[in-house]
Amino acid sequence: MRKGLLSLCPVAAFAALVAISGMQAPTKTPAEPAAKQTAQSKKAPGFPLSLFTQATKDDYVDEAACKECHAGPHASFDRSPHKPFVMGPKDVLDKHGCQSCHGPGGPHMAHLENPDEIYKYIVSYTHLKPMEGSTVCMRCHNDTMTMAHWRRTGHAQANVGCTDCHEIHKDAERQAAASRASNAAKALKVPFYITQRESNRLLKGDEVTLCASCHKKEVWEFRNNFHHPLPEGRIICSDCHEVHPSRDTSRKTSAMTNANTSVQIRREGGRTTTGMCITCHPQTAGPFVFEHDPVKGFSGDGCTECHKAHGSHNPKLLNSFSRGLCAQCHSDKLVTHFPGRTCWQIGCHIAVHGSHTDRLFLRR
Repeated sequence: MRKGLLSLCPVAAFAALVAISGMQAPTKTPAEPAAKQTAQSKKAPGFPLSLFTQATKDDYVDEAACKECHAGPHASFDRSPHKPFVMGPKDVLDKHGCQSCHGPGGPHMAHLENPDEIYKYIVSYTHLKPMEGSTVCMRCHNDTMTMAHWRRTGHAQANVGCTDCHEIHKDAERQAAASRASNAAKALKVPFYITQRESNRLLKGDEVTLCASCHKKEVWEFRNNFHHPLPEGRIICSDCHEVHPSRDTSRKTSAMTNANTSVQIRREGGRTTTGMCITCHPQTAGPFVFEHDPVKGFSGDGCTECHKAHGSHNPKLLNSFSRGLCAQCHSDKLVTHFPGRTCWQIGCHIAVHGSHTDRLFLRR
């Protein structure tokens, strides 16, 4: 009888057992509001972003107060491409005028009498670490790249920030002096880069010279007899390299970055740099019926398996001269095969990038 009741009503049986043993069923505590949990889980931003997050409406001052002490930078900002984006009548306070980049001016003005405290209440890019200054730039330029993406770039890992390459306040006198020095150097045939393109991205100088100030190894590679026409001004660094690999460009930018390169190789497709190279060398793109594996990236490093990217002592920017290039992979042919100076110049394997008619690339 009892067994039958338990089988028919297991819930009642369990309640009876709990009552007999004196046990109480555990009670659930009401969950904390989702908004409160989210607020607690978020870490408060450090300096200098804390100047913006902790500011009140009264901390922001009129632009005229900035101009009283900083007349020169204020005048240069009037000619800056930045101005139209931060001088709108409907801009929020932390995205308007000088204080959009330097933070609220009220706390800064309140500590002017104490030199040790001045730069604790204002964003001074000359007194910030490169990564700290970049976090402020990302407040508006997060459409260019996210802060997490920026931290993974070679520039960020080398402690290079936005203001190392870009400047907002163009000093007219300094620019004129730099221009005179540049013209004098050109007259003496000192500059390495023959043609310089004028910057339109608030760079501190022309792009090629700016990149060369850090990438000394690449400068010497471009001094080789055979090089890409960058010194002649026919290309610039950003034609091949993506300095700001954003969410949009990541779809067409390779993830390969080596220890000697602070920027990523721009590409249009494929697994290697081949996709970038064919934008200027489409005759090597194919598709071919018989593909050369390293060229397509199925094995090896694509174009850089045979060619140097910047400059080389060898013709056609080859990594090695004569038969030594092919011998890097086809070492078994060195003992019994003597084609002459090179494998392709004697008229045998002339289709080195791929062939439609011969699997050994003997004919095009």
